[in-house]
Order: sequence, then C-alpha cells, then structure tokens
Amino acid sequence: MIRIGIVGDIGCGKTYVANKFGYPVFNADKEVEKLYKNDRNCFRKLNKALPKFINSFPISKKAISLAIQKNEFNLKKIVKIVHPIIRKKMNKFLIKNKKKNNYFRRSTSFRKQNQQKIRYNCFCRFKKK
Repeated sequence: MIRIGIVGDIGCGKTYVANKFGYPVFNADKEVEKLYKNDRNCFRKLNKALPKFINSFPISKKAISLAIQKNEFNLKKIVKIVHPIIRKKMNKFLIKNKKKNNYFRRSTSFRKQNQQKIRYNCFCRFKKK
C-alpha cells in the first residue's frame, strides 16, 4: 500500500488533486465536519473544555472559530479532543483499504503524529488569477 499525504493551505486545491488520483481518499476536513454534526460525545468534551463557546449541538464552525479567535490556547484544547478521534477514523480507513493504494488528504493542522503513516508528501500551492 502506498500512502500519500496531500498538504497545503486552505483553498489551494488539495481535494481537487486527491480526487484526480482515483483512489480512496481520507479527507480529514470532511471527517471533522461530520464529527461536529453527529458526535455528541465530542460535543460533550468540547463543551466541558470550552463552555463559553461550545454550548449547542451540532457544533458550528463559527463557534470553533470564535473560541480560537478569543484565545489561541483554545486551539490546543480543540486539537487535544478532536485529533485522537480523527486518527481512529483514519486508522479504520487504512485497515479497510489495506490492499488498495491510499491517498490520505490531511488538513494543515493534522501534523507530526501521522508522519510515520505517510510514505510521500505532495504540497499544493496555486497562484490566484
């Protein structure tokens, strides 16, 4: 199995590039979006860590953004809760697709913990017209 990490800034075309390969893609951003919409356990943890910001389910991106804008340390709190859940989902994806070539798209904040799982990195950067 070949694992390729596709990294880059927001809006640079990571999803576009990943979809061009035609292989299974683990999209960490989409998984986080699903987590915020569907996982009440994640909501409870985030609500406990950031009760002033995360106080309704489903969790809105606006609430997450506001928490980070108010205090950068809140990002560390969010990452500490969200990343382990996403890592479990990624590992399930890799086991399910073990015999296929896998292309793993990760968000810009999904970092070093996954370096050993990735064989190649592809950095995307596109200039605006």
